[in-house]
Amino acid sequence: MTPNSLRTPAFAALLTLGLLSACGSVTGRPDAASGHALSAQATLITDLPKNYKYLHTLTIPTAVTAAALLKMYGGYMVAFHPELGTAIIANNNATKGSYDGTTVELSTRSYRVSELGFSTWATGFGTWASGYSTWASGYSTWASGTTGSGSATTFTENVPLWNMIKLSEAQSLVPELGSGIKVAVIDSGIDLNHPAFNGKLDTSNAKDYIDGDGVPQEVNANTTGGYSDGYGHGTAAASVLLQVAPKVTILPIRALDANGLGDTSTIASAVDYAVSKGARVINLSLGSTTYSDALNTSIKNAVSKGVAVICAAGNSGDTRVLYPAYSADTTGIVGNGSVGVGSVSSTFLKSSFSTYGPNLEMTAPGENVIAAFPGSQTVSVTGTSFSTPVVSGIVALALSTGMNVSTASSLNTLLTNLNKTATPASDPSYLTALGYGTINAYTFIHLYR
Repeated sequence: MTPNSLRTPAFAALLTLGLLSACGSVTGRPDAASGHALSAQATLITDLPKNYKYLHTLTIPTAVTAAALLKMYGGYMVAFHPELGTAIIANNNATKGSYDGTTVELSTRSYRVSELGFSTWATGFGTWASGYSTWASGYSTWASGTTGSGSATTFTENVPLWNMIKLSEAQSLVPELGSGIKVAVIDSGIDLNHPAFNGKLDTSNAKDYIDGDGVPQEVNANTTGGYSDGYGHGTAAASVLLQVAPKVTILPIRALDANGLGDTSTIASAVDYAVSKGARVINLSLGSTTYSDALNTSIKNAVSKGVAVICAAGNSGDTRVLYPAYSADTTGIVGNGSVGVGSVSSTFLKSSFSTYGPNLEMTAPGENVIAAFPGSQTVSVTGTSFSTPVVSGIVALALSTGMNVSTASSLNTLLTNLNKTATPASDPSYLTALGYGTINAYTFIHLYR
């Protein structure tokens, strides 16, 4: 959505569960970082959306059944919502069926965490040691020194970033700090053994679309002693979110492989699954240069239930805002409930890598953010992938005040207020190209407290 446009109300509808085929069970697989077996039970999924080549986005009558569609099309049911008149099926047949739209799309592996590779987003590794540092003065609502489920902590090095968006002042208004709000992090997985996530994860509903089980553990594909491009990305993104809203529950969903790559059908299915498991916010620190009708429809379905979808705008440094962040600037139903996020420095200048232009909605700090990394480590991270969870966390803070956001219309109101309260862009080179400006946590939250 452009800064001069308004979010328009959209019809709300209930979202039903997508259908997944599963059989058998296995015990948790080894932690890639430590080699120790994870205690979680994993249900082995023998049929995955990534196994199929084509995606059919369907317009269906209310009376049609999932069984009838699968009989007609075959393949995998990515999403089934007769109450919304939509369904998405992945199969290996490019031929249109009775309910297809104008095109049948390829399920391409075009989604990724970073266009330029690992070294562009992760530097400066350290040891976790005793955990998060305590915040500087003025953060009276925060506990200190621990990472338990009731604590609220961050790294001292990040305090200047949080100060620029007035996060401390916002948190003083919301002692709930995100409690009761589930945020889905659809990414490369999470280091489930990292102390940053003690008591913070919904492990019972966690999902791994890459290995086909319920243990979305980060995996390192590099066998030469280094790190693969995607390794640690999800861990870092989730830990940034927890520093902003430390009492949220993270629903970890692994939809990107160890090199940070994922296909369209998997991302669309993961969005639908997250909503079915109670996520109120979905964090997508990923993107593609290719538009997908299937993913767009999956996000529409989420928005229809009042679920906010926060998307990274991209790291190409030009005006090529990635999808699905690109679609967040529209005045249609997707734009009403999703936000595309770029990055600014600690001095409010556009980050050199951040996309910009008329399709960018807002910015947040995304340079040199200290975050968790697999193997009980910390790392300095940079990219729109990490400005995105800042916005996700602030939206979660607002939702934890107890407001009822369960429709597209109520979500539209919430995110319109998020835009209106942003600090206007001050970078002289990009005054009109950074959307509404940089998120202002206090001004936004103060509307509700």
